[in-house]
Amino acid sequence: MKSFLLIMLSLSFFVQSSFAEESKTRKKISETTKNQVIAVLKANESLHASFFDYKGDTVEKAAKDLKSKMSAVEDKEISKLLKFSITKLDDLKKDSEREQNNQDYHLVSMALIHLVNTYDIGEGYNAYSCPMVKKKWVQNSKLKARVHNPYAPEMPHCGTQDTEY
Repeated sequence: MKSFLLIMLSLSFFVQSSFAEESKTRKKISETTKNQVIAVLKANESLHASFFDYKGDTVEKAAKDLKSKMSAVEDKEISKLLKFSITKLDDLKKDSEREQNNQDYHLVSMALIHLVNTYDIGEGYNAYSCPMVKKKWVQNSKLKARVHNPYAPEMPHCGTQDTEY
């Protein structure tokens, strides 16, 4: 019985590690699509940065720019993935409470995290999360090696890097 359990545990570990390796493989995309996605992520960097010296008008302007870049993505599969985010970017308004803008940005970030995890866009962009505020975001790790939490001004470096691309 012990040997059976040992074999089953070993098999379970092997299957789990195989799936983990498989999940690290990201889909290849055309160079044009890759450049469009990187333009989206660069625009997101501006929106991400606007939450640190928080001014509603700067957040709204950066959200409009990100929406424009998302709308320019021609790949049908990726466009479909970004469709909901585009509507949430319209909700990021200068007159909205910061907490509401945080929540809407978090929803946009979830789609961007899925994008980064699913498609091979190269290195640098990674998913981050903060357990204190229970929110996630994408950050360019090559430009900012330290965690930059856009949701909690009182603890801007709280969180962890969840991926390594």
